[in-house]
Amino acid sequence: MKHSIIVSAVLLALAGCSQLPQQTPAPMKKVIEPVVVPEPDLVENEVLNDNIAQAQATDFGHIFIDRDMSFTGTLPCEGCPGIKYHVNLFQDGKFEARQEFIDQHEVNLVKGTWLLEGRVIHLMSQQAKIPSFQFVSNNKVVLLDEAGKPVVSKDNYELVRSNDFIKLDTSMQMLGMYQVIDNNAVFTSCSNGEKSSVAMTQHHIPMLRNYQTDKNLNGKAVIATMVARQSPKEDKMLFVEKFEQFWPGATCPDKLNLTKVQGIVWRVERVKFIQVPQHYNLRMLFNDNAKLYGFSGCNVFNASYSQSSNLLKVNPLVSTRKYCAQSNYYESNFTQHLQMADRIELNGNKLQLFHNNEVVVEMRPALN
Repeated sequence: MKHSIIVSAVLLALAGCSQLPQQTPAPMKKVIEPVVVPEPDLVENEVLNDNIAQAQATDFGHIFIDRDMSFTGTLPCEGCPGIKYHVNLFQDGKFEARQEFIDQHEVNLVKGTWLLEGRVIHLMSQQAKIPSFQFVSNNKVVLLDEAGKPVVSKDNYELVRSNDFIKLDTSMQMLGMYQVIDNNAVFTSCSNGEKSSVAMTQHHIPMLRNYQTDKNLNGKAVIATMVARQSPKEDKMLFVEKFEQFWPGATCPDKLNLTKVQGIVWRVERVKFIQVPQHYNLRMLFNDNAKLYGFSGCNVFNASYSQSSNLLKVNPLVSTRKYCAQSNYYESNFTQHLQMADRIELNGNKLQLFHNNEVVVEMRPALN
């Protein structure tokens, strides 16, 4: 009996020891993740379109031309809506560029070599003068002024790099001397004097046939207008995309010394107070045989005329009868005022037709 009492006491003691006081778990510390505020993307030495923007010095070591790249954009132009630029820089040190003067129907294609000097990319060519640019980032260049400083203006003076390399569009309106000798056609541009062979393509064949079947043209050099593109190779081959017409009796104009009205293809720029969009290609020619002819935006026309000193009389026009919705407005105004003209004057590089002492038609020599 006594033994059982001792055992019970021991068990009670052990049970009491196993019931430890309940502990409250320590509160978990809340881990606060740091909030990362993104910094604005800063473009080193970027010239902002603001009159008070200032350029900042930066390290240029990370910018280099290690692949072929294309830059495009439209830059301001004095006297026109703008100049479309497409510049291709090749990693071998060469470049090619297209300058298109908006609404002036003038395109320059230029090739040469580039030189990277610090942040400045110089484009050097014997064909034409191309401005220099400064890299403001890997993907953007800004035009430099005559002092070699980035142009700071509210207007856009920047070209932006394309994501992919873009082949240069070499098609352009052309005016020049066309001649075929031994079935080999050669075209000499009036704008730059460059001589090119004309490829025998489907768009060239109608032009060639027209030339060879006209006894007044065959074998002779004659002014022609067409849309053509240059070969990407160095062979200076032209590919005709659209033949427009021949201009018998015309010559390339002397841009520095215009002394006569006859024998020049004139491009119509203004009719009364109406500015003529240049892509309509209103052009005409007065020849030495008292005949005039041309293209009025949709139709071809011709007429006889008489001139005594500055006095002019244009007889009724003979014209084709096509209807072109977009150009007929300019065509009808031009042909109407052409027949009203009573005086003609050559003022500088402008040919002006008058009616009652008021300028009704204004033209310049066509170079393309």
